[in-house]
Amino acid sequence: MNQYAPNPEITVQGQEHLLSGPTELSGPPAKRLRITHKAYEAASAPIALGNLEHNNSKLQTFQSDGPHIVGSMDRLYAGGSSSTPNESTTSTDLTSPFELKASTSPPPNPPQTFSTRSVIFGPNVLESGQVDLSKCRPRSSIPSKIHPSVYGEQCVRAAYASRLNPYALHRQEQEFLQDHLCHVHVTIYLNIRNGILLLWGRNPMVAVTREEALGCAKDYRWMNLASFAYDWLARNGYINHGCVEAPLAPVKPKRGRRKEGPTIVVVGAGMAGLGCARQLESLFRQYRGSDALPRVIILEGRRRVGGRIYSHPLHSLKSEMLPDGLVPKAEMGAQIIVGFDHGNPLDQIVRGQLALHYHKIRDVSTIYDIDGSPVNEVQDAMAEKLYNDLLDRTGFYRHKAKIAPTAQGNREMIDAGRESAVDDGLTVRQYEEARAAGTIDLLVPTKRVRRGIKHKTAENEPSVDVASDLAGNSEDDPAALTCQNTGWKLNPGYTVNDTIELDQIAKTSQAQTLGAVMDEGVKQYQNMLPVTTKDMRLMNWHFANLEYANATNVNKLSLSGWDQDIGNEFEGEHSQVIGGYQQLPYGLYMLPEKLDVRTGKIVTEISYDTTGSNKNQKAVVQCEDGEKFLADHVVFTGSLGVLKQQKIKFEPPLPDWKRGAIDRLGFGIMNKVVLVFQEPFWDTKRDMFGLLREPKNPASMVQEDYAANRGRFYLFWNVMKTTGLPCLIALMAGDAAHQAESTPDEEIITEVTGQLRNVFKHTTVPDPLETIITRWGQDPFTYGSYSYVAAEAFPDDYDLMARSIGNLHFAGEATCGTHPATVHGAYLSGLRAASEIIEPISGPITMSHPLVPEKNQEQEAAHPSPPRKAQQSRNQSPPSTSTSRKPTSTEKSRRDAYDQALWTTIYAELGSAPPRPAKSGLNPFLFYQKDYWARCRDQCDEARRAASNNPNAKAPRDEIRAALGQMWRSATPADKKPYLEQTEINRRANAEAWEKWKVDVAEWERKTFVVKDRWCAENPFDEWVMPESVDENASVPVLATAFTTVPALKSEK
Repeated sequence: MNQYAPNPEITVQGQEHLLSGPTELSGPPAKRLRITHKAYEAASAPIALGNLEHNNSKLQTFQSDGPHIVGSMDRLYAGGSSSTPNESTTSTDLTSPFELKASTSPPPNPPQTFSTRSVIFGPNVLESGQVDLSKCRPRSSIPSKIHPSVYGEQCVRAAYASRLNPYALHRQEQEFLQDHLCHVHVTIYLNIRNGILLLWGRNPMVAVTREEALGCAKDYRWMNLASFAYDWLARNGYINHGCVEAPLAPVKPKRGRRKEGPTIVVVGAGMAGLGCARQLESLFRQYRGSDALPRVIILEGRRRVGGRIYSHPLHSLKSEMLPDGLVPKAEMGAQIIVGFDHGNPLDQIVRGQLALHYHKIRDVSTIYDIDGSPVNEVQDAMAEKLYNDLLDRTGFYRHKAKIAPTAQGNREMIDAGRESAVDDGLTVRQYEEARAAGTIDLLVPTKRVRRGIKHKTAENEPSVDVASDLAGNSEDDPAALTCQNTGWKLNPGYTVNDTIELDQIAKTSQAQTLGAVMDEGVKQYQNMLPVTTKDMRLMNWHFANLEYANATNVNKLSLSGWDQDIGNEFEGEHSQVIGGYQQLPYGLYMLPEKLDVRTGKIVTEISYDTTGSNKNQKAVVQCEDGEKFLADHVVFTGSLGVLKQQKIKFEPPLPDWKRGAIDRLGFGIMNKVVLVFQEPFWDTKRDMFGLLREPKNPASMVQEDYAANRGRFYLFWNVMKTTGLPCLIALMAGDAAHQAESTPDEEIITEVTGQLRNVFKHTTVPDPLETIITRWGQDPFTYGSYSYVAAEAFPDDYDLMARSIGNLHFAGEATCGTHPATVHGAYLSGLRAASEIIEPISGPITMSHPLVPEKNQEQEAAHPSPPRKAQQSRNQSPPSTSTSRKPTSTEKSRRDAYDQALWTTIYAELGSAPPRPAKSGLNPFLFYQKDYWARCRDQCDEARRAASNNPNAKAPRDEIRAALGQMWRSATPADKKPYLEQTEINRRANAEAWEKWKVDVAEWERKTFVVKDRWCAENPFDEWVMPESVDENASVPVLATAFTTVPALKSEK
């Protein structure tokens, strides 16, 4: 891929995908797509989205039961009027937002196919769900040429790269499996699930098929687990998402008039809307139930797609720095990819599917003071450490969110790529409840626990507040000691044991702001340390950077929840897409085939069904031009700002709980000033540099005086690598962003140019050739930039924003509590909304019963045990005779049919073998739970309402279960006695039933030998005539019928 990297700063294609080379991951899975070297060279060239002419619009594709790898594509947009992305004026006459036009190109040529698959059942047949998994043997997807521990390590990395814990079930997985899966099989399930994720991560240009997923199971018994894992991963967007073509499930054609499928209307063509629509299209192909696929229609008010991702063309100069096919563009909205590693879903799309060029960003290297001189690095570092210490101390007042415990597998076995097939009959739920009650030793024998057959949960170790753990524990040390350790000298009268006191102001109000507490901390530091006005400017530069991240003044942020997404950050260097971030949403729009996007459709009213249960009651979406759309489901992906402004009427009105979350959360503003110059006068090797700002009174030591001006051009982005032109982008954060909404262009341009001339005094700073000023607060389609946690917000407000109401669903960055205010958060919310819709249309995930067949049934069915005499004879040399020969397939079929006839007679006379007796409960805690659940639930509900000030709040099930477990552990022996006695009674009853069953089975088996001897005597094999209904050339399906329910007969008693 190096031929696509003209300089070291430009990077193409991630190293974690198959396309980066065969040496990265040894032992590839057997059935993932492989293409020839020539095809690879032609297909892996980066896609220049939106810059090719219509007369060159054919798609040259390479295909193998998967998505197209695109070499060229349609021109995506054309010119229009002269306005900025948010309809505000600019200081130069610029080309408008792009208007989508229908392609007039001829259909593409038939694709060339590279077929590399060899299967027993084709992928499409398996997708239909019409195949009995017990009768098929998929080719293994597990590499055979690498050590299991290496494979296990790769699977663990693949899970982390998908935002999943490789050692524990996801909350949704546990809800599905806890009553069906044995707790010791959690390790097996996780190994399979992680293996499927590895298949996807190795080559995200090709969808993982169900056949490949089944190949991740090492034994027939685990195939149902593999099938469930595949469905859960696909439906929730962990695999097969983005610009990839999903396998089309076959359906039986039906006679009569063809019925139309359901219609889903998505409001908004930003990353959330496009991601949701693309995922729905993929899922409908894979899980279609008839020959009529559901329709997905996207309504977009703008004349372009992308939402708050908008790459505006620059026309003042031409660039020769950009790769072929790309033109200069500057980012008006979203700009940064905050790391590809550790689970960013954009990794598979940007690097794995679209192969977009991107530039890795270097951190701020220089900050300039108000006089234009660079700040001393030591002083800069001391001020930054002081700011970080203060921010860490506010973490003491952070809302303590606890992680809900889920079942874990055996970490050592997962790392080693191994698994255990032991089954003790306890489900995940039974084990977890016993563990919570401290009665696990009554269920699991001590020997087994010592041998390592032990199920783990997150609560086996002390419950940890992840946010507090990540934030560090600097608040435990006295502030004076911390400051002294970072290079500060203490003022006279202070010792290392002194600290700052924030409790009083932090607890003044339940809706206290982060800014109020931090301002108080700065004041106390001024008393403790020799802080200068320059130190004040430096610390307030970091305040401005925090305001940039949250799109608002820190005095509007919630003290307890402003960083409620802590712990979910991705890893890796931050990056920018070369040639425009908007290539990403246009790629989702175009590939693998165009989505049905209707631009210029401004939605004014949405009527919906609050229950979603009435299939005859359609939702109605009405547009400003009078056109109406009937839909079975509606996905609203508009911004929180639009909801706050109530520009769209909902009928019936949104419920109070939804309206309350909308009102409590904040929606902020962040603006930019784009400057294009004839020649660069700054250090082009640096990606950014900062400016310190002073208050109106330059000598002020009052912290509040710095708020209004600190975010004004506080940071400049050097975007030459991404635009190809001498271009800077100045940021306006905090109060300055709001000031830009009403300040004339000329005033802003004059001021920012003056600041640059103050910094670069020793060179000529000309007037810019081209300028753009964003004003997102005035944009009628967003009314702001992105969301933040306001002081009045509740911890679960993002979850309330995401919750659907009947057939009305919600997506967008303000509905993603784990990744708010980000492009990837918006995309993930679209995947989540798609998973909500697929279930009512295609049905829930099918759960096989039993999920894991008993070992003796499955193993002996596939490989029936030979009689003992036969086993003994195998150890002896066979007699050498002229007549000895290998049995033919016809003879084998005849023997199978003979056995089938024998067992038919046995079942007719004796019936089936006595079933194993059901076990009565042996967990005293479960009996206790039945009596005390309602009482404990009421107590937990009251506690939750008191803590949240919400009269309708209810405690979650896990919280009630934990409280009930504590009640049991605190109960007196007298209280526990009746439940322990009932357990002992059940234990004796189980033992008696088991002994009786063993006697009955032994008697039933004795009788089978009697019937067998008689029937064989009456029907010698040499004289027996096979029924005509049996096909001599086919394998008799007896192994999947009779023999799966009966132990093999012994030839000797």
